[in-house]
Order: sequence, then C-alpha cells, then structure tokens
Amino acid sequence: MEKLNALLIGGGNIARILLEELCHMLGKVYYFDFRKTGLEAEYLESFEVPEDVDVVVECAGIEAVKQHALEVLKAGRDLYVISSGAFAYTEFLERLLRELENSESKIFVPSGAIGGLDIIRALGKRVSGVDLIMRKPPVSLGYKEFGSQQRVVFEGRVEEAIEKFPQNVNVAVTLLLAVRDSKRINIRVIADPSIERNIHELVVRSSAGDYRITHENRPSPNPRTSYLAALSLASCIEKRFERFVVGG
Repeated sequence: MEKLNALLIGGGNIARILLEELCHMLGKVYYFDFRKTGLEAEYLESFEVPEDVDVVVECAGIEAVKQHALEVLKAGRDLYVISSGAFAYTEFLERLLRELENSESKIFVPSGAIGGLDIIRALGKRVSGVDLIMRKPPVSLGYKEFGSQQRVVFEGRVEEAIEKFPQNVNVAVTLLLAVRDSKRINIRVIADPSIERNIHELVVRSSAGDYRITHENRPSPNPRTSYLAALSLASCIEKRFERFVVGG
C-alpha cells in the first residue's frame, strides 16, 4: 500500500492517537503547533503545506480550522476536520464553500463523538425530527457548584445550544451538517452529577422508521477529548485506502 504523507495541525492528544492508529499507512508526517510537543513527526515552526504532503488533518480546535482551512484548500490538498464547531460560524463557512467551488480539494468531517450519521444520511429528506440528548457531568458544562440532583439546563434549537455551550459545540454542529435543517433538530442538555463520562442519546424519527442510539464515550488520555472522536478521525482517513468499502 502506498504511504500517505500528512500534515497535522496540532501536536497534542488527537495527533498522538492518529500516529498510533495509522502507523501502518503513514509515510512522512509533519505537524504544526505553537510549540514543540514531542510528537514523533517533523515540527514546522510556521504554518505551511509542504509540497510532498497528500492530506492535511486538523487536530487542534476550532480556531485552527478558521485560521488555516482556506490556505489548505488554496494549496489543493484535502482537509480532515475534527473540530466541526468551526462551521457554526456562518461567514467563515460561506467563504470556505466558495473556495471549494473552485478547488479540487475535499473536506472530510468524521462522525466524531457521535454515531448514527450514516442512518441520517440514508434517510435523507425522510427524517422528520432528531433529538440529541446530551448528559454530562456539571463540571464539563462549566458549573463549579451544582448540587446533587440532575436537571435539564437547556432545551431548544441547535443554534442556541451552540451559543450557550461553545465548549461542547462539535457534536451539535456535526449533527446539523448531517441533517441540514436546524428546524428538525432539538437539543436537550442535562447536567448530571451522578455520572463521570458523557452520554449522548440520538433519537431519529422518519417515515422509514424510528431509531434510538445511546453513546457512553470514555475519555482519551486527555479527559477533554473523546476517545471515539479521535478514533473516528483515524477511521475516516483509513477509509481513503479501502478497496472493499462497508458502510458509509
């Protein structure tokens, strides 16, 4: 199998997981970060897309996407984005889509910390409504003092959820990109002091059937990052080389 040369934007936890998961298929690997992180790849002190790079992979957060995505497209490389929350910024997304129209590049957004997007994609316009119930420890929602009882701290439209809980935005935005209609999405956020990990429940209603999926994601070595999100990014890149493709 031909090796893939990659530029990683970010040299932290997600980048380390990618190197572990994709070691069999990666050739030359560069990474850009504000400082050296000890990642086993060639460090770039300033952002650039080297000539021998095949793909660029964002592993650094929303601001990194906003700062570097357009430059990646202008360089003609495909871009993998795990911090989909960047696409909540309408003006940025519109600029990105305009650039894509005149580019041979593609942007790939993995499922991240949520499953079931393949069902939503297959159902298409048959989807009548989607509920995303996010159950989280209060501290992960920014509450320092909360009490002992769980309670609903938000329920409403996805745009409002993004504004109210910007630190938990990626799952909601990825769902919005999949459904393509915010009016069909309802977000409920529950702060639950009895749990130690995030629980996402996805409920999909459609003319073809109704579906309910529960995710109890364990954190990666960095507790701020879902392990599944990093693995989803690795799987999305690996799929690039598959000749016998299952699911989609």
